[in-house]
Amino acid sequence: MVYLDDMEPMCGRCYDFVTKLYPANCGEKPEALLGQPIGMYHCPDCGAMLIAGIPHPELCQPCIDRTHPMFDAPGPMDSDSVVVSSSGEEDSQRGEIQLKETCSS
Repeated sequence: MVYLDDMEPMCGRCYDFVTKLYPANCGEKPEALLGQPIGMYHCPDCGAMLIAGIPHPELCQPCIDRTHPMFDAPGPMDSDSVVVSSSGEEDSQRGEIQLKETCSS
């Protein structure tokens, strides 16, 4: 049987079990929303799931540094990405998707 006292701390953002947690370095203070009809929502700074009226959960070091490999990995639109539009044209300079629609009359 596993007891809560025997468990390692769990990060409030990535839910990994870690040896140490740190206070969140986010500006969001969900405890100030006590009594508001909001319920659960994502922290606008780190993306952790928050509940109105309950303090922001503590985070692991990779989440504090925003270097967690499952949450903070470079996305498809970062610096050297190549974007291909629906017409097959490559647009690596502007870094955005070019949508070209064709209409049949």
